[in-house]
Amino acid sequence: MKKFFKLERGMYVELGIATLLLIANIIMTLTFPYYSIHKRYYESNAYIVVLVGSYAIYLFYLFLAKKKSTNDIAVVLYGFFALWEVSYKLGWIHNDLLIPSPEGLFHVFIEKRPEIVKDVIGSVQLLFWGFLLAATLGTILGLLAGWIPRVREVLLPVSNVITLIPPLMFSAYMIMLLKTFRQAAIAVIFFAVFWPTFQGTVMRVGQIDRKVIEAARTMGVGTLGMLGKVIFPYCLPGIIGSISKSLRGAFMCLSGAEMLGINLGIGFFIEKYKSFADFRCVLAGIVTVGFITTVIDLLVNKIERFVIKWEK
Repeated sequence: MKKFFKLERGMYVELGIATLLLIANIIMTLTFPYYSIHKRYYESNAYIVVLVGSYAIYLFYLFLAKKKSTNDIAVVLYGFFALWEVSYKLGWIHNDLLIPSPEGLFHVFIEKRPEIVKDVIGSVQLLFWGFLLAATLGTILGLLAGWIPRVREVLLPVSNVITLIPPLMFSAYMIMLLKTFRQAAIAVIFFAVFWPTFQGTVMRVGQIDRKVIEAARTMGVGTLGMLGKVIFPYCLPGIIGSISKSLRGAFMCLSGAEMLGINLGIGFFIEKYKSFADFRCVLAGIVTVGFITTVIDLLVNKIERFVIKWEK
């Protein structure tokens, strides 16, 4: 337990700076009055929860990983929040419409909580189905194309052309072609993930040591056995490793597709409140997208680290 709480001497200095900035933030939030020109005032409960919650996460990762960069991130983050709070309370920021106060921004998550939760669940569902279909088909066809030259010669040139086209450019056509906006959004995610997965799998198959292939052939392994028992296990670490990048691109495409007409999802939430000129909610939606992508990235990295152990 003592080892867990032990840090390098210099790291305690930055920990103290981050803690002082946090305390200063809380004091300014609770005691400084709003500058008189501002028209809307919000409760500070949500903002205080964000400050304290982020500080708890910061301490956990600091003592767990013992990285100096964790301190650096905390100092920059709390310094930014302190500057934002001071600028707003002293009247340096005059535009309530475009730049809300920190209290106003995070109060959205209390004020619009049911709506945000519903839209986040909707986005995750669309992302799950689109990504699952694309990753599965992309991997299967990638294995076949990587192993069978004739299939590769047909599909690889096509993929080289299509991957140069931004997936969102298909969205208008998908909306007209498919029955619902939901199906169109899933199709856009599919295009964003399928071709990179296919190309990555083909490349990974081409990197297999030929001695492994020859040894499997010597033991009488057929085409299906070669694909399932030799090639797929070899390619799996690379496939898992590419999931993180694919998911980032897929979620960005999903948010863009949701803005085109689907009435569910965090992209729809942003587009709706942009049309109402409620940029406080727009910023809250952007923060939500950043949070979701960060969580997804962390989860995928954990899966890659603990499931594909033989690559480490």
